[in-house]
Amino acid sequence: MSVEEARAFERVQAFVADVKHARRLEEVGELLSQATRSFAFDHFAMTQRYGLSIDNAPVQLSDYPKDWVELLRAGSFWADDPVLAACQRTVAPFSWDDLPDMLELTPRQEAYMAMAAREGLARGWTVPIHIPGEASGLCSFVLAERREIPKHSLPAAQYLACFSFEAARRLATRSKAPLPRLTRRQLECVVLAARGKSDWVAGQILGLAPDTVHKYLEQAKGRFGVSSRTELVVRALYDGQLSFGDILG
Repeated sequence: MSVEEARAFERVQAFVADVKHARRLEEVGELLSQATRSFAFDHFAMTQRYGLSIDNAPVQLSDYPKDWVELLRAGSFWADDPVLAACQRTVAPFSWDDLPDMLELTPRQEAYMAMAAREGLARGWTVPIHIPGEASGLCSFVLAERREIPKHSLPAAQYLACFSFEAARRLATRSKAPLPRLTRRQLECVVLAARGKSDWVAGQILGLAPDTVHKYLEQAKGRFGVSSRTELVVRALYDGQLSFGDILG
């Protein structure tokens, strides 16, 4: 890990500590807005959609320009947002520049993106968030002008997205369900996945077959009800079953 990556990781760790103690959705938004700028983006938006109303969402936070937000609230124009459509097709983060390769954009979707750029949302990078049994969510990090997306910030931004979404979701739902617990083997596999190890490498370290590592990770994902390994790591960290020290090794 480079010095720059280590510093970014420390900032993420500080953000996690703060966001876990947030008591209101607005606090999560304020913290995420500050973190967004510290990682060289200009704006963020985080949402979990239910139905066709922009207000009908348990999680709805952003620091987008007020004129743009008011335009969306004035009608159903946001329904033409191709970023929302792209999130239904992938679990991997994506750049808005890649939208034409992900979707066959309609004229209305192209007009939507052109208008967003004129209103100060020129380029973006979006993290889809899928929770089985719930409406899909997303967190976008946006540049006001057409400058290069800060690639060095993307790994940290993905963690910011998942941690802040989890904090906001819990505040919105106030769930009292008992927290799932992972077994020792599942935690060992999660730690190695968080370190970027493949199933094969993790198996070599743990003395397990790659298929067995994959099975443990899938079981852990099922216990937390998440669809990706990143979300699994975030949930385990958020609930205190893992620490950043475990991941750094």
